[in-house]
Amino acid sequence: MSARFSDIPSHLAMDYNTPLRVRALQQLRGHLDPASLATLATRFNESAEQDDLNSAISLCREALHLLPAPHHGRSSFLNDIANALLIRFKQSGRHEDLEEAISVHREALELRPAPHPDRSISLNNVATALSTRFKQSGRHEDLEEAISLHREALELQPAPHPDRSSSLNSIANALITRFGQSGRHEDLEEAISLHREALELRPAPHPLRSSSLNNIANALSTRFKQSGRHEDLEEAISLHREALELRPAPHPDRSSSLNNIANVLWTRFRQSGRHEDLEEAISLYREALELRPAPHPDRSSSLYNIATALSARFEQSGRHEDLQEAILFLQDALSLLAAGHPSTCIYSSNLGNMFMTAYTHSNDSGDLQSAMDVFRKAVACETAPASQRFRAARAWTIHADSIHHSALDAYQAAIELLPRLAMLSLDLPSRQQALTSGTDGLACAAAACAIESGQFERAVELLEEGRAVFWSQALQLRTPMTDLRKVAPRLEGTLRDTTLALEQGSLRDVSRDMSANSQQRVSMEREAVRLRRLNDKWLATLEEVRQLKGFEDFLRPRRISTLLGAVVDAPVVILNASKGGCAALILTSLNGVQHVPLALTFAGVTVLVDLMQIATAPGHPDLTRSASIRVHVDALLQQSLSPTTLQLMRQSLESRDITRVQTNHEYNDFQMILAVLWQSVVRHVFHSLGLEKSDTPPNLWWCPTGPFTFLPMHAAGMYNAGELQCVSDYVVSSYTPTITALLSDMPISDPFKVMVVIEPNTPGQSGLSYTVDELQRIESHVPEKDLIKFQSANVEEVVSHLLTTSIAHFACHGQQHPENPLESALMLHDGPLKVSQIMQQPTPNARLAFLGACQTAMGDKTLPDEVIHLASTLLFSGFQGVVATMWSISDEDGPKVADAFYEYLYRKKPSAIAGMFRPNTREAARALHVAIDKLRSEGVSFKRWVLFIHMGR
Repeated sequence: MSARFSDIPSHLAMDYNTPLRVRALQQLRGHLDPASLATLATRFNESAEQDDLNSAISLCREALHLLPAPHHGRSSFLNDIANALLIRFKQSGRHEDLEEAISVHREALELRPAPHPDRSISLNNVATALSTRFKQSGRHEDLEEAISLHREALELQPAPHPDRSSSLNSIANALITRFGQSGRHEDLEEAISLHREALELRPAPHPLRSSSLNNIANALSTRFKQSGRHEDLEEAISLHREALELRPAPHPDRSSSLNNIANVLWTRFRQSGRHEDLEEAISLYREALELRPAPHPDRSSSLYNIATALSARFEQSGRHEDLQEAILFLQDALSLLAAGHPSTCIYSSNLGNMFMTAYTHSNDSGDLQSAMDVFRKAVACETAPASQRFRAARAWTIHADSIHHSALDAYQAAIELLPRLAMLSLDLPSRQQALTSGTDGLACAAAACAIESGQFERAVELLEEGRAVFWSQALQLRTPMTDLRKVAPRLEGTLRDTTLALEQGSLRDVSRDMSANSQQRVSMEREAVRLRRLNDKWLATLEEVRQLKGFEDFLRPRRISTLLGAVVDAPVVILNASKGGCAALILTSLNGVQHVPLALTFAGVTVLVDLMQIATAPGHPDLTRSASIRVHVDALLQQSLSPTTLQLMRQSLESRDITRVQTNHEYNDFQMILAVLWQSVVRHVFHSLGLEKSDTPPNLWWCPTGPFTFLPMHAAGMYNAGELQCVSDYVVSSYTPTITALLSDMPISDPFKVMVVIEPNTPGQSGLSYTVDELQRIESHVPEKDLIKFQSANVEEVVSHLLTTSIAHFACHGQQHPENPLESALMLHDGPLKVSQIMQQPTPNARLAFLGACQTAMGDKTLPDEVIHLASTLLFSGFQGVVATMWSISDEDGPKVADAFYEYLYRKKPSAIAGMFRPNTREAARALHVAIDKLRSEGVSFKRWVLFIHMGR
């Protein structure tokens, strides 16, 4: 529903009807009649008749000619003419008036430097005009600058300044608008606080009290939609009714109050289902619409609101007249919007939903096509917020999938909007938060749609573009631009400087609370404006680069022809998990992309993940939940195994007495999970690749998506069920979050340094005495001259050595933060080495990271396709490969695995020149393969060896 925050601050009133201004004009132009001028201005302020407005603008223009700069009175007439132009723009929609108003207000501001008594008025005027332009064009930099200017004005209006309440309202309204764009809860809370302060400054019978009541009610209604606090909604209804009482007919803002009461009643209806609320809302919407005849600027929003309410009543009553009237009203609302108006997006999207409702009742293909057309129109609205366009695209995908040929276009549009949701000018936590807003699973669903239509290569491209968006942006900022420098050094320099500034800006701390002083907030707003402009500059420069011959695809998502370059050495197996079905896409240099359908469903994969979490959880499992999940897994086994094999497995399970011993529960959970993965996934993939058991198995990369990212594909197999079958007999497994991550490569650096960091006694953590042994094992294989060793290290010295490190080995505690993965960290002696800190460091020599810490490859459950964890951070920060763990490591296993790993990596080759040997880190996956085979030979449990994985090259 469209709510309107209102206020008419005193600085927007036409002030040239005062006797002082009239006398000044009389002195300037002796033939002007002061009485008629005053009458003209008063009549305009009361009735806003077009002729009076035009005359007032002409009068001010004449005065300006007679008051050249630096005349002290010029700024006042500039202020008047700009306000008049702004009001005329609101009446006529003439864009030239808005642009001139902004320009003239800026000129007036320049003539009112501090400490000019009217500087605050000009600051607010420029901000108001910029806010108006933002509502028309969606230019985010206008909104950011408006907030910054409003804050500066408020600083100049301490209590009891008469205009303080207006400035408070102006800032609050702008913050509410920004909240609608970004969803930053701090903006909403601050807006409510500022509106309450403004209301206190407007006790009855203050003429603007109704505006403050209206504004705070709208803000509370917005907060209710976020938090569900019913007190907010009831207070909003009460405040709106109080505001309406202060706006009897023919008050010019009565229609706004009618509309706002209807909005909150509509909201309460959606919560409680009270039919009387819906009926009253429709009645009030109709009354407001009658007060907004064409060409009233708010008529389109009234039409939109009543259409939405009528559509809801149709859902309740089934009266087709309501749905038809709703569609007609919304079509009328769209016809009243100027071309490119930001509201085109949300209006069109809701119209699409209404056409789909009609289609489900009529099965009329015309309704379906109309829905698809308006969804496409909604997504194409460039001036709308990216979040609104994305929601429209998601609605389009949901309605089009499997029933309309535009489904893939819809998915492509949604995926292309992901970088705009998490734009580079945002700080890192905000970018990560933006990607949680209904984005997860999108790329997998898009790929499933492409697979269904037989477009396997496009499925790969959609997965690559729609997953790991966070990291793709980080890589864009760090892409070498050598080729561009040769062709266009100016553009390369601009891009380089802009990307550096954006990367540094994204690392800023934007945490705010209500205690932050006004100067701090002004500074933060200015920084946001600066970064927004940098982001726009970066995008504009990027487009300029793409106009150059040979650079048409510069920093665009990789096409399949490029992606296949990653599989020259070994195949990549993408495992796609979607509610529409699961499938494997195998990339090889010989056959391109092969599709292997999988019988395992999305629900089945999810059940396996649930059981895996139980099997790997510390302490005692929830036996009731475990038993329930095992029933589902057993059903999967029945589907995937032959009766004979199933009988052998059950005999094996029963022989371990699974009902009594916790460790046996764990053992059998693993056995069941790994068996389902082998039978339902791996054996089909290996058959397609023609793989056989080998003493020297080839390499293979797994690229899991969705819930597959939490499953150990590298350990899948049939254990204790007749002949042993397991992945490690056929391939050396590695994982990759994206195919693009495999494309980069670098020569072995010189000097080749290995940094080992061990933390046997981290404050606040349990002791890791085995790490001392782990260091000694590494020392026995790595030459002393190549070693950099830290025991009980501090964060600063470790970070300082990342620049020159080739192999970084950490034996310490790890800490995963599901709520904010960027706060995940390696725990060092003086504190955490956070993901966000690692991302800040250039790592030009980085080849391999070994993370012998707990849960270093455990991703965020809410964003599995963004693969935000410690291992991926190092991978995307520049390390070519990473050894990591999926859950907590057993203390005694760290030294054993490290010993065998480095023994293999540093084995001397006959061709090696004395003193010149450098390990080939591309063999890290095979070194881990050998080390885990050795650990398994000791008869350790699944939980102790399955957790180790290799990522990258």
